[in-house]
Amino acid sequence: MFNIIPQPVNMIINQSKKGFTLHTGTTISPYPFVADIISFAKKQFGKKIIMHEDTGEERSIILKLDESIEHDEGYTIKCENRRVFINAKTENGLFYGLQTLKQMLLQTEGKIPYTEITDYPRFSYRGYMLDCGRYFYSVEDVKRVVDLMALHKLNVLHWHLTEDQGWRVEIKKYPLLTEKGSMRSHTNFNHKPHGGYYTQDQIKEIVAYCHERKIKVIPEFDIPGHMVAAISCYPELSCFARNLEVATHWGVKHDILCAGKETSYEFVYNVLDELIELFPDKIIHIGGDEAVKMRWELCPDCQKAIKENGLRDENDLQMLFMTKVDEYLKSKGYASAMWSYDKIENSQNLSPDIAWTVCGMGDDKELIENELKRGRKLINTHCYPYYFDFPYGWNTLKMVCEDGGALTDDDTETWGIEAQMWTEYVPNMKRLEFLTFPRLGAMAENAWAEKGYPSFATFLHKANDYYKLLDVYKVKYASIKKACPSFIYKHASSLWFKRRVFHWQGLYNLIDDAKVKKQAKK
Repeated sequence: MFNIIPQPVNMIINQSKKGFTLHTGTTISPYPFVADIISFAKKQFGKKIIMHEDTGEERSIILKLDESIEHDEGYTIKCENRRVFINAKTENGLFYGLQTLKQMLLQTEGKIPYTEITDYPRFSYRGYMLDCGRYFYSVEDVKRVVDLMALHKLNVLHWHLTEDQGWRVEIKKYPLLTEKGSMRSHTNFNHKPHGGYYTQDQIKEIVAYCHERKIKVIPEFDIPGHMVAAISCYPELSCFARNLEVATHWGVKHDILCAGKETSYEFVYNVLDELIELFPDKIIHIGGDEAVKMRWELCPDCQKAIKENGLRDENDLQMLFMTKVDEYLKSKGYASAMWSYDKIENSQNLSPDIAWTVCGMGDDKELIENELKRGRKLINTHCYPYYFDFPYGWNTLKMVCEDGGALTDDDTETWGIEAQMWTEYVPNMKRLEFLTFPRLGAMAENAWAEKGYPSFATFLHKANDYYKLLDVYKVKYASIKKACPSFIYKHASSLWFKRRVFHWQGLYNLIDDAKVKKQAKK
């Protein structure tokens, strides 16, 4: 039996029949993405293998599109009589079949016995969120993340590009967003400036790279909160036109977009127009989380908007704000998503067309059921266990394995699963990979394999082979011991992570709020 991650739906092996042996001269059907497995074979087997593309009928690895296969992302593999046949309904399925073939070749040193595999994913949405707002990751770093996502058959990169601490995407109509908003003077209590942004050409390059690996890209333009970097460039976006600097400390900021000014909507729509040109996958994440409404309570423009629209309070105003943005995106042929970190008050006033990345209220079954009845799409991004920036002491490998994946008992009611990589305390790829792996392997099993798989025991059984696969890609993963920490390590890592409270400037917010209240009374 092969130890494949994620586990295929069905696998038959017969040692008595002829299988397939990788050898010099092995040929493969010519598809644009086969360079990926050719590169893998060269890395693993060196000069013994000179795999190359071939259009002839006698090639060794035959990829074929087959309309009879039921699932759009499903595939079959048959290794017999010295050949490998991979059939799929779409090119996506062929690509996923090759990811499975990599592991088969690795575990048999290129000599695969007679094998039949039928496979397809449990959920259609299998994502990874990369926060480049807190710490900027280079184009090559992002491509590295994408390659490792593809290895795990994930199909959505949720790319968090705007934050209080840095604006990372070039918007030509608003050049200050990157000229000024992409750079902060320091981070917390150090003295080193940090910055960086992606040009529109670089964005297009990364999106094309993702598409080659069958991964869609959902950019996140986080509004109305998490906008200090933008407000520092264009103060008129805030309620009181305050002169701010790009945020230098972590934590929730109280200066957010003004929801009572038409100029705020004009800004949002103009930014979205440029994002639409860069990201063709028809969905944009519009944030919606941690929007502290103290400024709105004092703002005459926001209070006027509440009165004119017959709203009850500032929470209703945010629902109106998000719904208007969603309507604008729909007019452009796009869908939207937003966070549901806590129980969203007055959600009945929020367009049901906005998908939710459910990260903080997954235990509120009544709310989940009500939103499903309204037709809302829900993605499981629950803090526990899918926040991979959390230390292993908070989100252990075992917790990921035993999550179950779905938000309700009915799998069809959950759109999919997404792992989160917030980067407040993840400044580089070394730290990112340590925290992501092996947890991403378990998350991929939850997202792809059949319900009830994996158990913690089955994942541990496959761990050695999984680590050998990661070794081929030189991944700097955590050991099983660190991913399943002892009591002492668990609490030590927890204490280390809790230092973040010293970076959140709670006292600063109180003093700053007092200044705004004084300004509002004038």
